[in-house]
Amino acid sequence: MYTDMEPIRLFVLNEFNYPKFRSQIVQLYLHAFTTGEYAQHIDPQKAESTLDEMVRRGMGVMAFAGDRLAGALLALPLRYDEDFPAGEVADVPPDTTLYISEVMVHVEMRSRGIASAMIGDLFSRAAATHTDAVIRVWDENKPALSLYDKLGFHPVATITQTKKHASGESFEMKKIYLHKKLSISPPA
Repeated sequence: MYTDMEPIRLFVLNEFNYPKFRSQIVQLYLHAFTTGEYAQHIDPQKAESTLDEMVRRGMGVMAFAGDRLAGALLALPLRYDEDFPAGEVADVPPDTTLYISEVMVHVEMRSRGIASAMIGDLFSRAAATHTDAVIRVWDENKPALSLYDKLGFHPVATITQTKKHASGESFEMKKIYLHKKLSISPPA
């Protein structure tokens, strides 16, 4: 159980400290995406390998309340997102764009500014090497869409993915790619 009294502390998530927190991050990932209103089926072993690969290729942020993991964010270069319709979005450069692949906040800790704080921390570190940021969101996830709009992201493309509900039944999920400019000129 989390309490409102615990301050949120942010830490870099990278390949060096990831092994220590891996099981907590995997559990948070599964909790975030397999429960609640937006629940879908995710194989736990596939989740582990996906998260391992994201950390290997990218960077992240962890948020703690006391000694408990309250949130995690993972990002990697956009060129690793095979679904991004680069041909339709010519003004988003894949080599200097950061793709925020996962933003997870424990349900008990939502609406406390954790996602905004993690994104802000990521941007402060990424601005030296990235000109833009992209995030992909399910069109029915209104809280996330509202947050990203407040943070200055704008829609640039959509895709449709076939997913499975927690029950195993297939469904179509429309995802919106949102874009934000991080800097005026490309990094040197």
